[in-house]
Amino acid sequence: MAKIRVRKRGKTYSYSFDISKKPRKMKEKGGFATEQEAFDAGTTAYAAWKTGNVGITSAKVTLDEFIVSWLENVVKGSTKQRTHHIYEYQYRLYISPYIGTMSLQDIRPRDIDRTVHELVEKGLSHGTISSALRVAHIAFKYAVYPSELIQMNPTEYITIPKTTKKKVVKHTIISKQQFNDLLAIFPFPHRYRIPLMIAYYTGMRLGEVLGLTWDDISIEGKTISVSRQLCPATSAVPAYFDTPKTTTSSRTICIGSTLLSALKQWKNIQNGFRLKLGIVYQIAYEMPDSRILHLLPRKDAAPHDAKERPLVCTDHFGIPVSRASIIERLRHLGLNSHSFRHTHATRLIESGAKAVDVAARLGHTDATITQNLYTHDTEAMQRETAALTDTVL
Repeated sequence: MAKIRVRKRGKTYSYSFDISKKPRKMKEKGGFATEQEAFDAGTTAYAAWKTGNVGITSAKVTLDEFIVSWLENVVKGSTKQRTHHIYEYQYRLYISPYIGTMSLQDIRPRDIDRTVHELVEKGLSHGTISSALRVAHIAFKYAVYPSELIQMNPTEYITIPKTTKKKVVKHTIISKQQFNDLLAIFPFPHRYRIPLMIAYYTGMRLGEVLGLTWDDISIEGKTISVSRQLCPATSAVPAYFDTPKTTTSSRTICIGSTLLSALKQWKNIQNGFRLKLGIVYQIAYEMPDSRILHLLPRKDAAPHDAKERPLVCTDHFGIPVSRASIIERLRHLGLNSHSFRHTHATRLIESGAKAVDVAARLGHTDATITQNLYTHDTEAMQRETAALTDTVL
């Protein structure tokens, strides 16, 4: 233990200790009533600094114990709430059952390699195993530094067998006729009609679509502002609002007359439901401290610090459209939610829209991402290229 220095400054005491020698740096804090309080606080602060603020000082801890502390003390305050949930979920399902009870200090690369092969034998896809291995890598990296609980990262150089099956998500290009057929399946006032129209005509992510409120839509300006996403509920937490995926995902999208007309129609229908159902109609509120979405049947039942969020995508009772339900329904129709974003980008570029403008609509930082991820060689593109050969060649 480094030497904890305590000194009196006026009527209070402060502690300090060195955190580096060259150049010399030290950590100091004052305002303690007694010398003993200052010393105890200094001891706690040193232990936290020495272990990277992960909250573990024991010589031996299990991996489960370390991960719990790491998620709570490190991940929770430095990442999005959804990222924290994903890390916890992936570790709990794919890592903990195999090595969670082992001592952190005793885990070796062979243990990680064995875990990977067991996951392969269970039939998990390459992507799922890769995501779980990435979480383990990040956690072990923190255990090496700054926590200094282990000397090496056992996930280094671990590879996933090339024979592992790859789950390929097919992003279908939706034709205009297919989309019209889809709208015929979900006529007004079906709860899926508006979210699918918004996704098709804007290229927004499903979470962004479901997080839209009427305050985000300017009927006069013909724009939609993206400033949040609605994260789905899990067994651990209810649904909640979060910021968009990236900083460039916060954007304003210009919309055309078709979507604008549908939004006007839906707003009138939604207001009619609310007026007809009265206190039975559900109202969404957001708590400022936890960002958790609360659904309350009566406005006067809302906490005083809750903010009403007039969601666009609801059913006729005012209940938000479920991400899981709409994904499942699309799956039965041979589609997935990302097909709409893929279609939007591909069709625009196919029609001559500039990649940089399409990237801005999608919220990408780089137009190259848009071209690589959301456009593919359609028949129209192939014919256009073929026509160019007569001119160029």
